[in-house]
Amino acid sequence: MTAEFWAIIGVGVALGGLILNGQRGLIGRMDRLELGQGELRERMVHLEGLLEGLREAITRNRVA
Repeated sequence: MTAEFWAIIGVGVALGGLILNGQRGLIGRMDRLELGQGELRERMVHLEGLLEGLREAITRNRVA
C-alpha cells in the first residue's frame, strides 16, 4: 500500500468526521427550531381566543 493510498484514506476519515460533527450541530438547531415553533403555536392560540372574545364583545353575539 502506497503513501497515496493512506493519504486518501486519511482525507476520507477526516471528511467523515467533519460531516458527522456538522450533522450533530444541525440536529440541535432543528430541535430548537421545533421548540420555538411550538411556543409560537401556543401564543397564536391564545391570541385567537382573545380576538374571538373581543369580536363577541363588539358584536354582542357568539361567533360559531
